[in-house]
Amino acid sequence: MSVTTAKKTTTADVDVDKTGSTVTGRFTIKNLPTFDVSEATKPLFAVVGVADLAIEQAKDVPADVTARVNKVQARLSEVPAQVQAIPAQVKTLRTEVETRVEKATEKATDLYTQLTVRGERLVTQIRRQPATEAAIAEGKEAVRKAEAAAVAAKKSAKAGERAVEDAAAKIG
Repeated sequence: MSVTTAKKTTTADVDVDKTGSTVTGRFTIKNLPTFDVSEATKPLFAVVGVADLAIEQAKDVPADVTARVNKVQARLSEVPAQVQAIPAQVKTLRTEVETRVEKATEKATDLYTQLTVRGERLVTQIRRQPATEAAIAEGKEAVRKAEAAAVAAKKSAKAGERAVEDAAAKIG
C-alpha cells in the first residue's frame, strides 16, 4: 500500500504540487520532475524483441520452402497415373454418393418416425393427467361463459339502440 503525501511549494518562480509520485504545476530547471527511464524503455524493448523473434523465424523460411518444393516435385511424377484413374473414380463415386444419400434418407425417416412416436406418447400422457383434463374443462366452461356474455351484450346493445330510437322519436 502506498502512502500519498501532498506537498505544495510556492516561491516567486515555482508553483508545483507533488502528490505521491505525481508532480504538476509550473516547472523550472531547479524543480524538474524525476523521470524513470527504465519504465519508459519497456515498450521500445518489446518492439525490438518482436523484431528479433520475426527475424529468427524468417531464417527458417527458405528451408521450409525448399522442402515443400521438393515434395511437390516428387509428387509430380504421380500425376499422370492419378489423372488416368479419375474416370474410374468418378464412376464409383456416383454409386457411392447415391448409396450414402439413400442411407441418410432412411436414417432421417427412421429418426422422424421415432420422434413422432415419442411426441405422440408424451402428448397422450399429458392429456390423461387430471390437471390437464381439469384445465380443458375450465377452458370449455370459460368459452361458454364468454359466448353467453357476448350474446347478452348484443341483446343489451340492441335494447339500448331501441331505447335511443324511441327517445329520439318522442323528442323530435
